[in-house]
Amino acid sequence: MAVKRSALGNNPLAQGIFSKTEPEEESLIKNQESITINQESSFLIDGEKEKINLRLSLELNDWLDNLLKQGKRKHGQKIAKEVWVQAALELFRAMPINWEEIQTEEELRSTLLRLESRIKSQDNQ
Repeated sequence: MAVKRSALGNNPLAQGIFSKTEPEEESLIKNQESITINQESSFLIDGEKEKINLRLSLELNDWLDNLLKQGKRKHGQKIAKEVWVQAALELFRAMPINWEEIQTEEELRSTLLRLESRIKSQDNQ
């Protein structure tokens, strides 16, 4: 008995000319490590981290998004928002201000304005 053949010939894709490639195990491990590092960034202090919810004004969030975008364009990578917030808090903590004495948002606002004024006056000297 003769085998029936197609008039167009054999389908090259049916023969499996394309084969799925499997990445090497080392490559997989390296990718997983980089994903882990990106998910939990650390800044100045290593150790246990706690996730928190943080609300920012639209203006401040837009400024921060723009900062990240510009950093990505200029330097090829961006610094995560949480790292910027950590840096700001580390800077606050380093200031010669007794933050624990501040009782209201108004006191905080006036303290920040005084601090801004002192920094700007030092820059002008």
